[in-house]
Amino acid sequence: MNNHLEAVLKEKRSLRQRLLKPTCQENLPIEAVYHSCMVHLLELAVTFIERLENHLETIKNIPHLDENLKKMSMALAKMDMLVTETEELAENILKWREQQKEVSSSIPKILAEENYLHKHDVVMPSLPFTSKVHVQTVNAK
Repeated sequence: MNNHLEAVLKEKRSLRQRLLKPTCQENLPIEAVYHSCMVHLLELAVTFIERLENHLETIKNIPHLDENLKKMSMALAKMDMLVTETEELAENILKWREQQKEVSSSIPKILAEENYLHKHDVVMPSLPFTSKVHVQTVNAK
């Protein structure tokens, strides 16, 4: 083994020159008729080599295809659930807005009734659900 390595080191310069020389037309003699075909073939080979990594990645992912499909199905089911929940929330918000409109439109009527009752000294019996603050303000007037 040492002898071989010594020979390689001695011929280092000649080996380097041989590697730097183009090997074109030395090992592949091609007739002129086929040159255009070879150019096309080399273009195809270069394109394939450029896309080889994508092809290999695709081949590696084939065994995981079933697992990925299951994950996608689960994600789709979750999205359907979220869409349903969002629709329900939107309906609830719309109902709440309608209730707020009704309440806000009835506030002036309630205030007008309270003013009428206060002007005529009508005392309403305290209801269990009235707040102390409201009762105190009525008594203070």
